[in-house]
Amino acid sequence: MKRLAIFAHYDPQGEIRPYILFHLKALRDCCERVIFVSTAALLDQEMAKVSGLCDEASLRPNVGYDFGMWQFVLAKTDLTVWDEIILTNSSVFGPFWPLTDAFQRMADQPCDFWGMTDSYQHDWHIQSYFLVFRHKIIQSKAFSLFWQSVLPYMNKEQIIRSYEVGLTQYLMDAGFTARALVPTLSLLPKGIRGHLVRKYGQYRKRGPTIIYPKQLLQSGMPYMKIRLLNKRPAFVQRTLRNIHYDWSWISPNPQ
Repeated sequence: MKRLAIFAHYDPQGEIRPYILFHLKALRDCCERVIFVSTAALLDQEMAKVSGLCDEASLRPNVGYDFGMWQFVLAKTDLTVWDEIILTNSSVFGPFWPLTDAFQRMADQPCDFWGMTDSYQHDWHIQSYFLVFRHKIIQSKAFSLFWQSVLPYMNKEQIIRSYEVGLTQYLMDAGFTARALVPTLSLLPKGIRGHLVRKYGQYRKRGPTIIYPKQLLQSGMPYMKIRLLNKRPAFVQRTLRNIHYDWSWISPNPQ
């Protein structure tokens, strides 16, 4: 299995923090090639930290968010040689157990692309902090056309609506299928799933990674969102202590 991972990074203080290096090492363990791209103001000594963990590292202007960084790398990548392409970013920390566990769980899932979680915010979609595209979709014209169409938006909400939500919807309209490692529906009581999902989609402004972090971990999702450090710091610290993840790698809050 030839896998390429593209890691999109940003840090407001211009640092590559230990949790990023840990994530890159985990990608290195399951991918043939890892490419790091950042829109942070990184000095040479910071960029040197990823040497040995990545096959390529570069800086980009701070426009377009993650999708702009992924577009930049994909535009110069020979897509024909890869069985799978992983797109991920610095908005999460982990993984708390080997990524191969997730790939093994998804190996028999009949889908063309998948992610760790889905969301009903705005419309149903696979959340973009960790996306895996399989060979069939990588070779498709629809995949190439989507990335050619990405514009360097400066507004995060516009990025979410147009590209995070839009990517899933566009590829499904093109005939491809999507799955989540841990679907939101699996976290809800069976008797009221339909009602809660309708309410969730219409009113909630937070995704399942913020609402259900404990349930996601219990279901095998190997990441937490950095945003949880602000929203539920005690929960994060207690959880990390129990799973032997080094709290100092993410504290103080990097984003």
